[in-house]
Amino acid sequence: MGTMSKTEKELNRLTDEFDLIQEENRDFDISQHLATIDDLPDLGQIELYDYDADLTTASQKGMEVLESLVDLYLGEFPELKHNAYIKNKMKEDAMVYAETLFLQKMTRKNFIAQQRQVDNGDNSARMHEVINQTIREVRENSKFASTMRSDLEKFYKDFRNDLSEVSEKMKAQNPDKFGESDEDGQIIDPKKLNDMINEALLKKKS
Repeated sequence: MGTMSKTEKELNRLTDEFDLIQEENRDFDISQHLATIDDLPDLGQIELYDYDADLTTASQKGMEVLESLVDLYLGEFPELKHNAYIKNKMKEDAMVYAETLFLQKMTRKNFIAQQRQVDNGDNSARMHEVINQTIREVRENSKFASTMRSDLEKFYKDFRNDLSEVSEKMKAQNPDKFGESDEDGQIIDPKKLNDMINEALLKKKS
């Protein structure tokens, strides 16, 4: 057997030391050195916030608002609710409004979390600066949501007026060819309804 190199000798020495350490600590019980539950501070119950639930609630609220607007301003044209354009317009408006509601909720949640930090002793100037900024955001979000709702109401109100005007104009021009009507005298013919919608939208753009 040849002479061991310096590297091999060092490797053997380290291996022997490792085996010795393991042998000495064979009966070592690490559980005796870990903190118990009684040693730890009471951290309180950790709650995971359900963001998806808030998104769903906001979406439902947004659709409720839009459906109520359509019923209020376009109720005299009940068949409009089944029109593809109106249905898509309602969904898009509801989604945008829902996002605004969700943003309001998250900003309020953020504000409450910041207030709790202050209650727990964080009274730094920076913390109060952050709180004041959040208060401004809460106000801006509320104002934005109110403005958006007013804009939506104005759109559907003006759209109803334009539809009524177009409807009367079409009846006057084609009293015999205007299409079948229901008991309230409203249009049933989908083509006539589409013509009314298109012309009303053109009036809004002009």
